[in-house]
Amino acid sequence: MVLLGSFIDVRTLASIASNGSASFAHGLPAAPDFVIIHGTSSASGASNAAMALPRYAANATNVSLFGTGLDGGPLVVTSIVAHSIIR
Repeated sequence: MVLLGSFIDVRTLASIASNGSASFAHGLPAAPDFVIIHGTSSASGASNAAMALPRYAANATNVSLFGTGLDGGPLVVTSIVAHSIIR
C-alpha cells in the first residue's frame, strides 16, 4: 500500500473562476491515466446548486483545469497513474 502514494496525487484547490484556469505540478512518474475532480462545498441551498466542475488536461508534469462558464467552489483533484498498478 505504501507504493500507491507514488502513483496517486491528491490536491485541494480553493476555487476556479468562471472561464479561468489553474495548473499544478502533480509529481507523478508519468501522465495521469485518470483525473477525478470532486467539487466540495459547505454552502447549502440555492448557492450550492450552480457549482460547475472544470475540464482538465494532463501531461507528464502538470494538471491544468479550465473553468466551464460558472464559478466553482472548492475542488479536490485526484490524479492517478493506473497503468503502473494494474497488470
